[in-house]
Amino acid sequence: FRSSTQSVRASVYDFVEEHGRTYHNFHSGKYLIPNDALEKDRLELQNHIWKLTLDGKLHFTPFSSPPQRVLDVGCGTGTWAIEFAHQYPSAHVTGTDLSPIQPDYVPPNCDFEIDDAEEDWLFTEPFDYIHGRALMNCFKDISTVFASAFHGLAPGGHFEMQDGCMPFRSADGTLNNTTLLDWCHKTLEGSAKVGRKWADPRNYKAIMESVGFVDVVETRLKWPLNTWPRDKKLKELGMWVREDMMEILPAVKKVFIAGLGWSPEDADTFVERAKEDLMNRNIHGWVDIVVVYGRKPGTS
Repeated sequence: FRSSTQSVRASVYDFVEEHGRTYHNFHSGKYLIPNDALEKDRLELQNHIWKLTLDGKLHFTPFSSPPQRVLDVGCGTGTWAIEFAHQYPSAHVTGTDLSPIQPDYVPPNCDFEIDDAEEDWLFTEPFDYIHGRALMNCFKDISTVFASAFHGLAPGGHFEMQDGCMPFRSADGTLNNTTLLDWCHKTLEGSAKVGRKWADPRNYKAIMESVGFVDVVETRLKWPLNTWPRDKKLKELGMWVREDMMEILPAVKKVFIAGLGWSPEDADTFVERAKEDLMNRNIHGWVDIVVVYGRKPGTS
């Protein structure tokens, strides 16, 4: 193990504090979710949810041989990159993010860089596999990032995205006219007003194909919003997703204040009502989950 993040310019550690939470300083304002200890804990919980969802797999892309150069875009706490580096010891894994919230000590085949995926990609060598997860609210136009991934891959390399969709859904109408559904719409509206429109992962397959990927495969799954399902796995998933959502609901407070002009007090009251809906097992809501991967034409 070695330290890989210590050389990062000290200024990126001067986080911006607003409304009792901290946010990234590098390209400040681009990502509207906090980066403090509370959020780091939530990201670790979310990683557990993804592993449960994907039956322990880190990826759905089938590799004919282990990828040697791997990029994790918007890596957050770096857990996926570290686990991938352990699983594929011959690979070199690079994780990028706006926030330096990754651990100092990582496997020798893993490193992290503070980078903005919306800017020009300056990597000197192409990658064999590029991964992104939960990036639907990270970019002004996610198709530009898909295009960068396409150009950043070696011929025959793969790009995979794993993401959740907003707004939430229900099959029986129990989500209709709830504050929880209103929270989705207000989050989308506020984000769009500050120029950070959320992407719809149901469009990822079409975007991948439009930038040049072939053999694109899409899988759709569901995250129940609480423990309402009878199915054992879905009930367990719902338990963890509910805990994750209890932290996400207040984490977008900045969107309501900056995008919709609400007072912090009004935002807090709204979030508390949405939390009550989340705890209500008579509301049978879920998050649509999309996993999609494609290949860059040619052979390396």
